[in-house]
Amino acid sequence: MSKLLDYIRLSFFACGLLLGVQIPAFVSNFGQALNAHLVEANTAIAPFKKDAAQYFNNDLSKLIKHYQNLGDDIVGKGGNHINTLFKRQQNLQQAVNEFTQSPYLFTLSSDLTNIKQQVWLHFEGQIILKEDSITAAIIAAILIAMLAELCGFLLLVGFKRGYKKLLKIKE
Repeated sequence: MSKLLDYIRLSFFACGLLLGVQIPAFVSNFGQALNAHLVEANTAIAPFKKDAAQYFNNDLSKLIKHYQNLGDDIVGKGGNHINTLFKRQQNLQQAVNEFTQSPYLFTLSSDLTNIKQQVWLHFEGQIILKEDSITAAIIAAILIAMLAELCGFLLLVGFKRGYKKLLKIKE
């Protein structure tokens, strides 16, 4: 029985290693997706920035207000769309800057769930053996092995208590 438990522990440790080595690859893919979305946002807002440079001394907010204040509903909605594009571009630029400073923390804590889901849907397991992936793999393996050990211990204690109560009731 002891050997079986050792194999189970080793299996959990190995699964933790395999899971942990994927973390840097996911973070890298998330960073690439952020950059791709930023490039797309920059491309979408570029013509309006060019107009703002030409007519409003590089002030895109003045161009947006101009569109919104023309009195035409269609042009006003266009101004709202430009404003949405501009805010998206600014948010993505800020996200890329924060990601560059601390990729793991930003990936874990960011609220860009739509981009995370997109990355997760297209994520294929890959092993990148760099220092951070080895570190993440070892940490994940130890945590998963400890969690499995704790769950096993709690389950065993629960069974022992239940068995003891069962024996006391029958006596």
